[in-house]
Amino acid sequence: MQKKKKTLSCPETCKASCCQYIVNKIRAPRTKPDFDEIYWFLCHDNMVVYIERRKWYLLVETPCRYLDKKYRCKIYSKRPYVCRQHSEDECEYQGEVDYELYMRSPADLKRYMKKRGLSLRMAWDDIDKV
Repeated sequence: MQKKKKTLSCPETCKASCCQYIVNKIRAPRTKPDFDEIYWFLCHDNMVVYIERRKWYLLVETPCRYLDKKYRCKIYSKRPYVCRQHSEDECEYQGEVDYELYMRSPADLKRYMKKRGLSLRMAWDDIDKV
């Protein structure tokens, strides 16, 4: 029986899309403090809040420190478990992700709230006038 050869890196076509951000599931906002927290997230650079399959997520755009200049993993054989769980079949490089909502800025959150008919009188309602 031939010993299975270990893969030393992702496929050459990989652009390390999955290594450019961190995502955490968050509670869907229900209360004024929940919306305020999402607003606070979106006040920061490189932060995204999105909904996919009715679940809310916070995405932080930040590359892994172990990528080289060609976006190859320098620690592939010793990468964290979460990286090992990422399959090529679900890779962002393979196709588009279908988001229900994708918010990059406080203005995006305000539009979402307006569309949903949510008028919560937030402290930041008139911030655009400053």
